[in-house]
Amino acid sequence: MSRVKLGTGFCVFLCFLVFAGPAFGRVSGVCSNCHTMHNSQDGSVVDADGPSGNLLNNDCVGCHSSTGNTTINVVGTSRIPIVYNQTEPTYPPVGTATSTLAGGNFYWVAHGGGDAYGHNVYGISGADATLSEAPGPSFFGCTTCHESLATADEENGCKGCHAPRHHADDSAVVVAESGGWYRFLGDNPAMNFGASTPEGVIGIEEEDWEQNPSKNNHNVYQGTINVYAKTIMPYTPDNTIGQFCAGCHGQFHHEMNTDQPSGVAGAWIRHPSDAVIPAGTTEYAGYTEYNPMAPAAKSTALVAGDANFDVVTPGSDVVTCISCHRPHGSPYPDMLRWDYLNGCNAGSANADCGCFTCHTAKDD
Repeated sequence: MSRVKLGTGFCVFLCFLVFAGPAFGRVSGVCSNCHTMHNSQDGSVVDADGPSGNLLNNDCVGCHSSTGNTTINVVGTSRIPIVYNQTEPTYPPVGTATSTLAGGNFYWVAHGGGDAYGHNVYGISGADATLSEAPGPSFFGCTTCHESLATADEENGCKGCHAPRHHADDSAVVVAESGGWYRFLGDNPAMNFGASTPEGVIGIEEEDWEQNPSKNNHNVYQGTINVYAKTIMPYTPDNTIGQFCAGCHGQFHHEMNTDQPSGVAGAWIRHPSDAVIPAGTTEYAGYTEYNPMAPAAKSTALVAGDANFDVVTPGSDVVTCISCHRPHGSPYPDMLRWDYLNGCNAGSANADCGCFTCHTAKDD
């Protein structure tokens, strides 16, 4: 495993800053909570490995990691979401202090699960031993911007997806550009290659990062029903989480059948993403109550009133990539949200199989 700086003790600064929802504003407190001027304090170094960029006391992995299995660290008044535990967290999330957060956890890719159980990110795990680039690469190919998220290049690691703006004011219900984009997913080179204006993802963040999700206590994701081709994907013209993922995995999105992207008729050859959940059919008619284990995104522009909506509307709401996957990682292959191999047999009732959340007619 690659080097990891586990320094949550240095990260008391994250109370009001990282991925926070409307209940939490931008960073506050004394500057030394975040920064060190000379990496020296009271005769000792602040960070033995040397301060990170922008004079920060620690790097992304160091602040958002823990040797235990608690997934929100509390230091004074600071709350730090943990995405990499060295002790296995609880999955699926059930509201305990050890429950995995919305994006999943890198524990499984780094400790025993293997490459298929999460994204390979520098400081957490080595490069994927099987895949030389992201599966289903976009038209441009991931190597345009980064060969692997597991290398030490500036555009890789956590910054391959996130462009942190910890001083941005994210107090609005719908976090957009002024708040640093939803989960800092935007304003990085990959997403703005050739774009005329900065682009990123918008969304509504649940204040506990879905440590205790329910039908009316969850993140709200922006989706779209507009057809987009893999060829345009470093762009996020509709500000959706799916378009962001398509920057590296373009062929898994609107490359739906042999007629794509000029038409949408014909048989599916890949599971649709950023596609509307059909209305008026028995196949999907039962998915009307929001299930955070298989979240649906909104196809209309998010507004404050969308926060914590508890219903799903076929014909309007959409399936997206994170309806099935946890981007940081999960206990199951392909970063799936549920145990597909052992629990998804059509005709056998299984409430834990996310496939049947949408395909309700197949769950007996």
